Amino acid sequence: MNENIKATGLNCCFISGPVLSPILLRAIQQWDISTYIQPPTPALPQTINILTDIQAVSSIQNQNAVVIMNWEASLSFILDNLPQQRLNQVNAFKNKTTFRKLIKEFYPDLFYVELTRETLPDFRFPKQVNTVVLKPSLGTASIGIHIVHGQKEWLKAVDSVLKDIDIAKEHMNPAMLNDSCFLVEEFIDGDEFACDGFWDANGKTVITGIYQHPFASNLDVSDTVYYTSTKVVAQTIEPTIQILEHIGNKLQMRRFPFHFEFRFSNGNLFPIELNPLRFGQVALPDITEYAFGFNPYDLFFADKAPDWNSLLADSNYSKIYGFVLASLPEKYESKKHWFDEQSFCNIFGNKLLNYLPSNPQITPFFGVAHIVVDKLEEVLAYLDLDFDSFLRVREQGIEFI
Repeated sequence: MNENIKATGLNCCFISGPVLSPILLRAIQQWDISTYIQPPTPALPQTINILTDIQAVSSIQNQNAVVIMNWEASLSFILDNLPQQRLNQVNAFKNKTTFRKLIKEFYPDLFYVELTRETLPDFRFPKQVNTVVLKPSLGTASIGIHIVHGQKEWLKAVDSVLKDIDIAKEHMNPAMLNDSCFLVEEFIDGDEFACDGFWDANGKTVITGIYQHPFASNLDVSDTVYYTSTKVVAQTIEPTIQILEHIGNKLQMRRFPFHFEFRFSNGNLFPIELNPLRFGQVALPDITEYAFGFNPYDLFFADKAPDWNSLLADSNYSKIYGFVLASLPEKYESKKHWFDEQSFCNIFGNKLLNYLPSNPQITPFFGVAHIVVDKLEEVLAYLDLDFDSFLRVREQGIEFI
């Protein structure tokens, strides 16, 4: 990190969730960022300046406040207290249907429609569309997302999506996941990516990380594996900046972080969604520091951009850095099972950089691994992990608390 850069004033961070990014915590302490905690979350270092409810409200109501969160659970509190202009900007992104309308001028022929839970069964595929993506208009963590190939699969897909959402809603507030409205949009075949960054004080788009998001099959919508490398960033950074500059200029964005998801097909970029006021969740941005040697949160707090031209030309950055999310098996029961996290870590051998445990009582996963590999095939192999194999049965007579 450049010791000459300094954090800009009025930064405020909202911390919640079961997995805390080490690089985020380090940046908060480095820049003495005021922080608001929303349970559930692990204990934070005592050196962090913790805001009271009143202080947090006062901070984000300031028109010049710079706000970032690490987990969607903080969004409800933030939305209740943001100034109107910033609230309008957040809402333009948070609702997936609203976002689709925002970028329609760039993709006028792309089919989409918004449906209510009640009207989902009545949907009929347009003649020109063979495959669609069904997702809640307000959602997170790929919950309730389903790729549907044709009308014959539709009702079964609807039942599956509603079941997943009904289960997840028990542990999430309405700002994270809602089943009142759904977006149905044309499926674009191509490689999927995610991108972290922000619009700086001058409205310029700053990219702090780009990750490829592979899938095990054309039906897979899980978040099991992400990875980054110089190749991943180099092939996507220019078109990514181009579309984000359009969006930023249209909405007059300033000092605003985002997590942008898109597909790349035949040289064209197709936006999926843009999650406001955060980077990737559950320590996804940490692989950027492993890969390129800078902390993306440092740059956000200081309102600085990485020197991608130099980084991508440096032969020292040749490896592939991955993120592996350990999902809960369907048969998991908290009172009956526990996870053998050591066995999970052992499968990576010397490729493992770090492991962060989660709380399966409040999330659909039990941990996150950061890894480094020499070949792409090595990281793609983890798409087929059998998470049932890490499930262990609790001994009888031991009460689960």
